[in-house]
Amino acid sequence: MEAQLFGSGGSPNAVPPPPEGIISREREDPLRIGGQLYLRAVGTWQEGVDPADWYLASPNLLDTYLDTRPNDRVRAFVLGRMSYDPTLSRASVALTQPSAGVTESAATVASNPRGTLDQLWVNFDLGRRAFVTAGKQHVKWGVGKFWNPTDFLHPVKRDPLAVYDARSGTSMVKVHVPWEARGWNFYGVLAFEDLAGEARATDRVGRVGAGGRAELVAGTAELGLDAMVQDGHRPRFGVDLSGGVGDFDLYAEAALRTGADGTRWRKTAPTLTDPFGYAQYEPRGFTPQVVLGGSWSAKYSDEDAVTVGAEYFFDDSGYSDADVYPFLAAGAPRLDLSNPAAPALVQQDPAAFRPFYLGRHYAGAYAMLPKPGRWNNTIFTLSALGNLSDRTFVVRLDHSVLVLTYLRVETFVAGHMGRKGGELRFAYEVPAGAAAFLGAPPDPRLGKAPVLDAGVALRVSL
Repeated sequence: MEAQLFGSGGSPNAVPPPPEGIISREREDPLRIGGQLYLRAVGTWQEGVDPADWYLASPNLLDTYLDTRPNDRVRAFVLGRMSYDPTLSRASVALTQPSAGVTESAATVASNPRGTLDQLWVNFDLGRRAFVTAGKQHVKWGVGKFWNPTDFLHPVKRDPLAVYDARSGTSMVKVHVPWEARGWNFYGVLAFEDLAGEARATDRVGRVGAGGRAELVAGTAELGLDAMVQDGHRPRFGVDLSGGVGDFDLYAEAALRTGADGTRWRKTAPTLTDPFGYAQYEPRGFTPQVVLGGSWSAKYSDEDAVTVGAEYFFDDSGYSDADVYPFLAAGAPRLDLSNPAAPALVQQDPAAFRPFYLGRHYAGAYAMLPKPGRWNNTIFTLSALGNLSDRTFVVRLDHSVLVLTYLRVETFVAGHMGRKGGELRFAYEVPAGAAAFLGAPPDPRLGKAPVLDAGVALRVSL
């Protein structure tokens, strides 16, 4: 996010002082103000739905930031985000299309527009040997492109099809100690949020998460080792390896853990309060998540190249049967009988349906064509992702072009294939008694399988 807004690369560490007699731009003007306006519209053709009723959303974003560098050893940064979707109203029901690549809610029915704090941090150095970043920030571990199981410091998993990562940062203190002679880096982290994304307070010392990461370089290979512990969750350990083999860039990533992030559900006998017949369970033993991938680039002219890549993801705690998906999409409901005269359905886990992290086996492939020929402001990307456990797939073509110097226009189209009812062609039967229970006819789009997604976006840096 930070790099997209103002071109910063890597972690936000203090920079060396400028040569004597040279005053940097930051010294002349230590405060920078900017941001980004991102207007989007996405629609979905659904099977058996009249075109006039096809799903439509416009999850627009406005990011604004303040970035101050009073000297070369201190930096402060804050980024606020406003989300607004004009298609929502107090009477509307937002239908999630998780494979459209726009999975984040622009706003809720009760809060539209909605403001969030994405980043709020201060960076400084200790004797120019250790670099401290304290506050709400983005820290990504791991090397995966589509799947990133060792991204322990983001409670929400990244949507692999999303062009723009709209996840908020995590409140933490990070200490970075580089070993410049070897090119190695060491990180220590204290996290002040629940790293599994659960609604549990971290208002006592014992709930602070702690961990670290080491990045070791040997020749063309880089090894990453990381660990994270937090009270209330099982310890998580990660390892990743990347390097070049001939013309190929290969990488692997593994989250080594016991149990699983979030609640898992399995089929049981229905009860009075659990009429759907699903109960919580916690996987036992070793439940790794593993990513294997690689990419290859080839020039087809003196200035142009094409890059292709593929990736496989295994989640030992994933679901092998798609029958549970409707229950998860409904938020794992149960029947609340505390008032027998007015029974109500209560969601036990509103985020139980976690796109691209439901099944046990996934695979993805992509081909990227940046700046082809004379189209120096254009990028084409073709991606294909599949849930191999339920045999559903989505194929998406993205196009991006910079026009009028500052305006980036993005378009995409995505098709859904495979078995109806699977994750990427999600469909289900609406219960016959739904209208009587809800007191109104259900939305005609509920439970209908997606056929095609299409979207357009306009992006301007401020």
